[in-house]
Amino acid sequence: MGTALTVQNVRLPRRREIELRAAQYIRMSTDRQQYSVPNQMAAIAVYAAEHHLTIVRTYLDEGISGLRIKNRAGLIGLLNDIQSGSADFANVLVRDVSRWGRFQDSDEAAYYEFICKLAGVKVLYCSEVFENDGSPMSGLWKNMKRVMAAEDSRNQSAKVFAGQSRIAGLGYWVGGQPGYALRRELFDAMGNSRGLLQPGQWKALQNERVALRPGPPDEIAIVQWIFATFVGGEEETAIARELNAIGVANHRGVPWNLQMIGRILRNENYIGNVVYCRTSNYLRGRRVINGKHKWVRREGALEQIVPAKVFDAAQQIIERRLRQRLSSDEMLKKLRVLQLRLGTLSANAINRAKGLPSADNYSRRFGSLRKAYALIGYVPDADYRYLETRGERMDLVKRIAVEIGTGLPSADPNLIVERAGGCLAIKDGSFISLRVVRSWQHSQKHCLVWSLRRGSKARPGLAVVARLDEQNRAPIDFILAPISAVPERPVIMTEAVVNKRYPSRFKDTAGLIRALKRRLRAAMA
Repeated sequence: MGTALTVQNVRLPRRREIELRAAQYIRMSTDRQQYSVPNQMAAIAVYAAEHHLTIVRTYLDEGISGLRIKNRAGLIGLLNDIQSGSADFANVLVRDVSRWGRFQDSDEAAYYEFICKLAGVKVLYCSEVFENDGSPMSGLWKNMKRVMAAEDSRNQSAKVFAGQSRIAGLGYWVGGQPGYALRRELFDAMGNSRGLLQPGQWKALQNERVALRPGPPDEIAIVQWIFATFVGGEEETAIARELNAIGVANHRGVPWNLQMIGRILRNENYIGNVVYCRTSNYLRGRRVINGKHKWVRREGALEQIVPAKVFDAAQQIIERRLRQRLSSDEMLKKLRVLQLRLGTLSANAINRAKGLPSADNYSRRFGSLRKAYALIGYVPDADYRYLETRGERMDLVKRIAVEIGTGLPSADPNLIVERAGGCLAIKDGSFISLRVVRSWQHSQKHCLVWSLRRGSKARPGLAVVARLDEQNRAPIDFILAPISAVPERPVIMTEAVVNKRYPSRFKDTAGLIRALKRRLRAAMA
């Protein structure tokens, strides 16, 4: 009598099922490694098939340095999911140790792996010669590989710096966007011009070179006027105020300020010199201002915009002011004299006064304009909050983050602070970027405008932009849009432009949170 064999569909226990599930972590070091992501995925797929693992999640960091975790949204999202207990996998597949990160402290890479291990998630390196099985030998291999990855970054950094210094020494431009009234011209390997590069465009081949060229005549005239006016006795703040009054924006489309004018006055490009390595940011560390003996300089590399005599006169004024830098007591004494003379104080009054440091300088020296006023016993009646709005904007970002984190269960309530604002991580690996933008009266458009920007290193996902009212004290609405719809660089927008570009706007956070829930549900469906 034959025996029939019946195969039943038996569901694996939950833990056993999770043990066969894996997430893959992919990191592409630079945006030039166009095949890096598929190559890593292919190697990981082979490993997963050989070990009977199913890849259920992908965490991706594209074009991101492996030196620091700060801007690696993919790895941050992976660790957040694992720590929160929402990870539905027991393995993380990485091509090799260097893809996990080239952290200069090998203990940092070990720490992030330990976070996974503590939650019961294994980190498996697919293309390494060792198995990450917790044995002493695998630990030795991993540490050696981490040290090698860090050393490789140091060697590459040294080679890149040497190459860039050599190119700058030949008079070519090495760096990002040039200053006002300057343009970048692209040359091929034979020295033939290939035209001007527009903002956001870069050379594609390593043997191509970029040189600076004078910009449009109207911008050149502005630069020459700035130098002549400064040498004639005007201060940077007054020059910026005059340019803003006549509606002249800088090359980024935003109003002028003291720092922008100062950078123009110190820029040797305007007298034909290329200067490289004035500052260093070695291996993504702290920015360091280098001494002149470390600068790489090529004189006469480009056409002069400003006569050398005028430029030298401007430098003498700047150096003389540095030698005559006022002490804190002297600054307060001058401020007290101005208050007694005018009867009142404001940022504008300080900036207009001859012989006084700018309101920005008072704010930097004493912590805020309010604190400087308190030290001379002055209690202002007028609004002096203009210079303190950056801190207040950050406070508003934190308040918005708390409300969203409370009303949105899928959001991590811990705010990730960014230079442009902040963001909240979402369980699906995306982010909600939070921005607060000031308003001001545009001198040419004669209306209220806002300058919107997402920042150069914004994380993927959605953006919430709070527009402040005319007094810059409270939000008038909250814009909700994909982060890609918010310009990377500042763009000045009127009310009409905002209404046209961003139809999803909400008067309060309650409506905003409801819309966020709808969008996240739709994205996960």
